[in-house]
Parts: sequence; C-alpha cells; structure tokens
Amino acid sequence: MGRRAAGYALALLALVSLDFALPLLMPGDPVTALLGQDALIELDAAERGALLARHGLGGGQPLWQLYLEHLAQLLRLDLGYSIRHGMPVADLLAQHLPWTVLLVACALALALLLGVVLGIEAAFAQGRAMDRALTAATLALDSIPPFALAMGLVMLFAYGLQWLPSNGAMAPFSTQTGMAAWLERAQHLVLPVCAMALPAAAGVFLSARATAVGVRQRTFMELARAQGVGPFALRYRHLVPNVLAVVLSRLGAVAARLVSGAVYAETVFAYPGINLVLTDAIVKHDYPLVRGALLATGLLLFAMNLLADVLAGRLARRAQHAP
Repeated sequence: MGRRAAGYALALLALVSLDFALPLLMPGDPVTALLGQDALIELDAAERGALLARHGLGGGQPLWQLYLEHLAQLLRLDLGYSIRHGMPVADLLAQHLPWTVLLVACALALALLLGVVLGIEAAFAQGRAMDRALTAATLALDSIPPFALAMGLVMLFAYGLQWLPSNGAMAPFSTQTGMAAWLERAQHLVLPVCAMALPAAAGVFLSARATAVGVRQRTFMELARAQGVGPFALRYRHLVPNVLAVVLSRLGAVAARLVSGAVYAETVFAYPGINLVLTDAIVKHDYPLVRGALLATGLLLFAMNLLADVLAGRLARRAQHAP
C-alpha cells in the first residue's frame, strides 16, 4: 500500500511539473497575443518583463523560482486569472469541466458495456460466424480516425436522418426545466458519446473476448454448467467479474483514449467541455487557462485510473477464490 501511495504521489508531482513546463515550451507568449506585435515595439525590456512575470512566464525570474511559485499557487488552490476571458481560471473550469466529466463518464460506461457484452458473446461463439463478424466489425471500427467517425455520425444522424441534434449541450436559448431539460441534454449527448465510445469499445472487446475464452474453460465454469446454471447466469454472474478484473486493469489506456477523443468530439459537436476551452486557450496563448485546463484533464485521468485500480483489485481478489 505504501509503495502504491508513493507511486500516486510521484504521478501527481509529474503531472504538476508537466503542467508548469508545457506553456513555457510553447512558441509565443500571451503578451504578444494580447497586445499585438506592433504594440510591443513601444515597450522597453523592463515593461515587457513585468507583463510576462504577471502571467507567470518569467520576466527575468529564475526557472526554479517560477516553479516554486507555481507549486505554492496550486497549494492555495489558486489557478490564476484567464488573460482572454478576464476571470479566474477556477470559475471557467467550474463552468466547463462538469460537461466533460459527464461526456467521458457516459462514453466510458457505454464502451465497457458494449466491449464486455460483445466480447463475452463472441467468446461463447468462438470460431463461428458471429465471432468472426464481431471481431471484424470491431477491428474495422478501431481503424477509423476519431475525427472522421464524429463527422460521419453528424452527417448521417444529424443532417441526413435528422434524428439527433448536431451541436451543443442544449438547444440555443432553451427554456426547458426539470425532466424535459435532462432529456434535451441526453439527446445532445448521444452523438458525441457514440463518437468517443465506439472506438474505445473495440479495445475493450478484444481484451474481454480473450479473457472470456480462457475463463470459460476453468473448473468453476464447468461445475456451474453441471449444476444446471442457465446461459445468462453463466455469462453475467460467473464470468463477468473475471472479465471485468482484466478489463479494468487496462482501463488506463481506455481512459486516455476517451479523454483524447473528447477533444475531437467537443470540437466537432461544439460541446461546451474543458477541451473546447483548452484548444481555444492554446490558440490565443492564454497560458494560465492552458495550465488550469491541462491540470483538470490530468486529474480527471488520474481519478479514473485510481478508481479502476481499486475496482480491479477487488474483482481480482474475488476471482482468486474461484477454482
């Protein structure tokens, strides 16, 4: 437990250090983006350094001092002030981060559901037409670029069939409240969630299928069949915990894929999540907002991996008791 806690602490330190370093390595600076190149001609070196120091980008200060100030700022839960939006970064994240959390959580649930269920069904149909069809379909889906998949879903279901909305989290100027508002949000979630979840489900499917093929030959599965356990209970009461233990242990790669896929989904569907804010902040050199958004994204990935680690450990201990 102590070694694992130390690993988590080192991961957090690495995340914070990377969050500090990335804006400094990017070309340009927010002062140039904000004032323009011509305006900077009239500034002397001291004035330019003062502006850079105000936004945490040096201004003649040693790098180690900037890093310590960055750590102290984070310990005070102070994420700085957005240059372009003119408001605290924490307030911007509070507005946009919940939408990304909702999007990633729904995509993760759908990817796990599809991948595990289809993987188990393919394992029980091993070598038959259903197994070959599912494997070929998931491999083909996994090869489609996420941006192309998102655009294809928009063209088909939003503009072609006109079944679902094409952008946003709610309709413009919506006045819906209560359950009607939640249903409207759910409609706007369908396409971006599918654009993220379908490629991720392909990786889950392959892992679940391989695990299920091996586990179904174990003694406890044979005993369950001999005792007359039905096909549904055999799959989803006896087999699922063993499959989930393996799938969740590899959830880090799935989570990283979903979070990176959220960049494409939020861009194509104009979904008001943290990645849409991050891409805009990078283009406009709003480095305090870049740091805050990167830190929030990293912490989201960290939390997903931590939760998966805990759940996988419990399921693995349960699976060890099976003969």
